[in-house]
Amino acid sequence: MTRLTYIRGGQTAEGAPFRQVWRRTLGDGETPAAVTVLNGVAREHWVRDNEGAFSIKWAPAGRMVYRSEGASHHLGGQSAVILNAAQPYELEFTDRAGTESLCVFVSDDLVAEAWRDLADPDAVDGEAAEASPPQFPDLVFRMPDDIAVELANLRNGFAGHDPSALAAEEELLSLVRRLVATAHGHRRFAQRLPARKASTRRLLAARVQRARELIEASSAEPSLDELARASALSKFHLIRLFKAAFGCTPAAYAGQRRMLSARTLLQATPMTVAAIGQALGYESPSAFVRAFRRHFGVPPSAIRV
Repeated sequence: MTRLTYIRGGQTAEGAPFRQVWRRTLGDGETPAAVTVLNGVAREHWVRDNEGAFSIKWAPAGRMVYRSEGASHHLGGQSAVILNAAQPYELEFTDRAGTESLCVFVSDDLVAEAWRDLADPDAVDGEAAEASPPQFPDLVFRMPDDIAVELANLRNGFAGHDPSALAAEEELLSLVRRLVATAHGHRRFAQRLPARKASTRRLLAARVQRARELIEASSAEPSLDELARASALSKFHLIRLFKAAFGCTPAAYAGQRRMLSARTLLQATPMTVAAIGQALGYESPSAFVRAFRRHFGVPPSAIRV
């Protein structure tokens, strides 16, 4: 069976605290697994948890910052982070106009079962009982459509009288499996990094991912100093790790991102070539045209023909 807990809490528009809780049990059996869905809304909120459950955290409105193991990660829009069980972290709402969070917490037994299913899909139940999930790196990532849709559905359920009444055990377990599979993908990503200890690779993966986040969130190319500060790495260490993780240097990655943005703007907007180059941070229209020609082999004007 799966024991569900839905919690909605936070602050009203006037700043008064509120909290509602709904509980429901799905299926049968003697030992219930647990899934908790938390939807919070507040202008100011800070929490520290030293013994959290495996969970995903998302900010569908506003922004929040998550801190763990010396790194800070910003959540907003379609970005989310998956945390390990018993991983200490801090979470702070940073949008003073108000932030909404949606978190799904999963009990250890469900995570272990999903992991065993992923690690050995041909195993007979009970044969792989010793298998347990490894520690996953806590990377901020853009949610794939299937996870984004499921979390949006859970969020929308809080608009009703009883969100737990809409719950389907099969859909919840499918979401748990996708979360564990995503975390496993993050673990494979971390294994590309040149470090002996798995714990070091997890930490470095989160830091180098932060540098990529900053590049993708910036309209102009961030400096190497900015990327190094954001990722808490030296510039030499950042360049080496970034190339190991993504196959190119930070500057090359930023250039590729700008070129893809330039092509999209040329194809989808009436902006002039000069205006696009300026919007993307190039020092002159000619510098933009040269960069575009080097990347695509044709001038920007050819994209619109």
